[in-house]
Amino acid sequence: MKVGFALLSMILLSVIAGIIAWQAGRNNNEEPQIADEYVVGNLHLEKYFLNFKIKNSDTDVRLSGQLSNTGSTKIVATDCGSSSNALCLEWSGTKDLHISYNKYVSAECYDIYWRTYSCSDQILLDCLDLDGAHWYGGYEDWNQFWPMEQTSLNLSAFVANDSYAKRIGGVQERYFINTQGIGINISSDVPLYISINQTFDKKICLMAKYEKYPYTNIKGGYPHLSYKICVADNVRKIHDFMSASFSKPSDIPDRKLFKYPIWSTWAQYHKDINQTTVMEFASNILNYNFSHSQVEIDDDWTPKYGDMVFNVNKFPNATEMVKQLNAMGFRVTIWVHPFFNIDSLTFQEAASKFYLVRQYDSLLPALVSWWDGNAAGILDVSNNDAVQWFMNKLQFLQNTYNISSFKFDAGETNWLPNIFETTYDSPNFYPTKWAELAYASDTNVRHQEVRVGVNTQHLPVFVRMLDKNSNWENKNGLKTLINTALTFGLLGYPFVLPDMIGGNAYEGNKPDRELFIRWLEATALLPAMQFSIVPWQYDDEVVNISRKFVQLHEEYSDLIIELAEESVRTGAPIIRPLWWIAPLDRECQTIDSEFLLGNNTLVAPVLDKGASSRDIYLPLGRWRALLDGRVIDGPEYLRNYNVKLDDLPIFTRI
Repeated sequence: MKVGFALLSMILLSVIAGIIAWQAGRNNNEEPQIADEYVVGNLHLEKYFLNFKIKNSDTDVRLSGQLSNTGSTKIVATDCGSSSNALCLEWSGTKDLHISYNKYVSAECYDIYWRTYSCSDQILLDCLDLDGAHWYGGYEDWNQFWPMEQTSLNLSAFVANDSYAKRIGGVQERYFINTQGIGINISSDVPLYISINQTFDKKICLMAKYEKYPYTNIKGGYPHLSYKICVADNVRKIHDFMSASFSKPSDIPDRKLFKYPIWSTWAQYHKDINQTTVMEFASNILNYNFSHSQVEIDDDWTPKYGDMVFNVNKFPNATEMVKQLNAMGFRVTIWVHPFFNIDSLTFQEAASKFYLVRQYDSLLPALVSWWDGNAAGILDVSNNDAVQWFMNKLQFLQNTYNISSFKFDAGETNWLPNIFETTYDSPNFYPTKWAELAYASDTNVRHQEVRVGVNTQHLPVFVRMLDKNSNWENKNGLKTLINTALTFGLLGYPFVLPDMIGGNAYEGNKPDRELFIRWLEATALLPAMQFSIVPWQYDDEVVNISRKFVQLHEEYSDLIIELAEESVRTGAPIIRPLWWIAPLDRECQTIDSEFLLGNNTLVAPVLDKGASSRDIYLPLGRWRALLDGRVIDGPEYLRNYNVKLDDLPIFTRI
């Protein structure tokens, strides 16, 4: 019996040891069980932690991220009513989440809606992972990287700002796309803050919250976060699908602006202008045999900022000056803005009529600072009477001096007072209404310009890049020129007005000679050209090169106008990224020194100081080089392609 019992004990011990060894091996070799999850369409959302993935399959993740998570486990799935492809969750009387799924012919979309209802200072925060794709869209930026995941933006209110102050710029839409075929569009009524790659965390985060500034909670409501995520086969298809929600331009701007350069006094003279300098400026344009669409009288033509008449000390006979300029063949435009310094006569008039943005709960104007004054009122563009009064001032300039049109400066929200009397939830009403006012000033010829764009893609006006610095870098210099043009186009603003050729010479001296020439070449096949720094202050070679590229632009102007008219029909940009015709080509997804004019003209300017050659990538297709006539089958890299100082590499798809 003892032997039998010992044998039985040994067998039991062996079985137990085997079970333990098997379990240990199982734990070491098998993947852990997948956490419980909710599934809506192809969106998989972890319970409790709210990490999500949008998948094509078990291994193909198109987008991942994290939805607002307070760590609370008190989540209840609720009835979504008639929505069969939807998920509804509630957090113990503090907030709820609704995700709905819709499938379309070319895309599938997820509408994500967070609602809070316990207190007005609640914060909602969703983050999306930047990894695994290249991203585009959003806004005008000081550095303007392309793709945009190279940038780092700390949490900022998504409202139109002066990008010269290194904030989110004045041309912006709540719209982002990536090369995985993902598109994101955030609702315009969300009190939105955004961060991109903050502390290089490789995330784009969307926050909804109310604060005293800029999102004043005037209606006492609760914050909400509402946005759409759509998925298509590639970056081109998702852009085509999502940009269909943008309004299309109702027409195109004046055709002369597409064909002949604008000549502005600003970068050449800054504020040191008068009747003599303007006449000399115009005379030299003709003497050096340059064409022109208009001459623009920029900053400091008025007695005080806000007074809408010529300063007779600087312009003793402005009417005669404009008459002479007209006789020379020039249209004349002038610089205007929404500010009224307190020492101007017009400030008193506007304040007495309550046409200026007012202090909160007061009839007094709220004073603001801007680059030409520390105490000024700003036009209340939400007041129809104030807008008409301002329009009358513009018409006075047109009727009295024969001014043709206007350069509308500013319009961003950062010029508004922090707290002011308003009926709008978001301060982004200001750039929208300022741009609409600008268009209303010249609806027939349409040769005005603005520098803001927020939900104003329908306006047939040129949108100017903010002042560029005269440098070779991404620090608001030459290397941001193409990237800004591409970004404007994706946001639905095809009529891109590049800033002054060579930059604004804010560094004190005229731009470097080589920089001026390369900037000229990079601008030559953009939708319009704008001179201020004059070529003849360098030498005869620069003058000849400048004439050459002005002529080149004129030769391509019919194509540019044709593409502008296409924009009216389809919303497509005039200036296009290389991935527009090759969306799956990884090389095309990151190239920031080439662009397409339409689908069949590729432009590759030199953007590096001292360079006499560059690498050029040609996507799929057969391309003819205009410099040497040879034909190249793409995709192909042309390494160390020779580019002389007066050359611009252009390739035509045949």
